[in-house]
Amino acid sequence: MKRWFDLADPKPWSRSKRRITPDDYMQKGWDSSPPGAHPYKRGSLHNKVGMWIMWTYYIVFIAMLIRLIWVLNT
Repeated sequence: MKRWFDLADPKPWSRSKRRITPDDYMQKGWDSSPPGAHPYKRGSLHNKVGMWIMWTYYIVFIAMLIRLIWVLNT
């Protein structure tokens, strides 16, 4: 494991010296997907549709929970 912090530094958490790249914490080849797999791309249409579905589910679930509490208390 690489040393991310120099403990002799008064502010080792400061990122001004260098940025942490995926090479620091991921294996080689982590971003190569097998044939037919959908590669993740931030901001793609696939990702946006998935996020809309996820947040719609969360909102509907919370609304149902609030309605359940309301009905049980009346």
